[in-house]
Amino acid sequence: MNAKFMKPYVFGHRGASGYEIENTIYSFKRAVSMGAGVEVDVQLTKDNHLICFHDPHIKIKERYKLIKNFTLADLKAISFEDTRKIPLVKDVFDVFKEHPSLRYSFDIIDKSSGSELIHIAEVASVLKYLEITDRRLILLSRLRRENKQINLVYTLPETIRNITARAIDLEKLQKLNIKVLNVRCRKNIKKLFKEIIDLGLRCYIWGVNTKTNMKKVINLIYQDEIVDAIYTDYPDKLLNMIREHYK
Repeated sequence: MNAKFMKPYVFGHRGASGYEIENTIYSFKRAVSMGAGVEVDVQLTKDNHLICFHDPHIKIKERYKLIKNFTLADLKAISFEDTRKIPLVKDVFDVFKEHPSLRYSFDIIDKSSGSELIHIAEVASVLKYLEITDRRLILLSRLRRENKQINLVYTLPETIRNITARAIDLEKLQKLNIKVLNVRCRKNIKKLFKEIIDLGLRCYIWGVNTKTNMKKVINLIYQDEIVDAIYTDYPDKLLNMIREHYK
């Protein structure tokens, strides 16, 4: 890759969550209208519907209850304080069927949700535009055994401070055909970026929400490589800065 001719891809974190209720159709639509792909959190209901929702639980009358113990009908009957309507993943794919090359990044809660996601993506013919990210290599290993084509991304646990072949088990990543590390934007992001490139991997960065961090990440270049993808709550602001940078 020649950095002169490439730009980072922008994912709207849970949609355009800086402007809309996260993980809703409205939020996803706004991100796409801005020119971004969408990052989505998914999990299964009790009756095995794959929904877009981040937290493993919801608070009802001062008590926390697990999403996996609710049926889809149960969830639809709840009046959420933020008025959200929880979408199904299959509905998200249907909404954006006129955007055939739109990229999706999915955070999954467990193996079952990942397996169902792969199945739904195959039915919708969008598997090649989809990436599954997770901090658990054992979970990514199980998904790789299930499907050889799915794009897997290893989200670096924040306890790892130095990215070495030993620290991230480079041999394991190679066996799983995982070529991308997803790291949180930190003060030492320049150092982490260089370490990722030195290992022959590609770099995604999440949590890029301030103008200062946007500028810092856009300007990262090392050995003619740039950051491949950036996650932000404000896709419009980041995309505008990228356009200005690459004039």
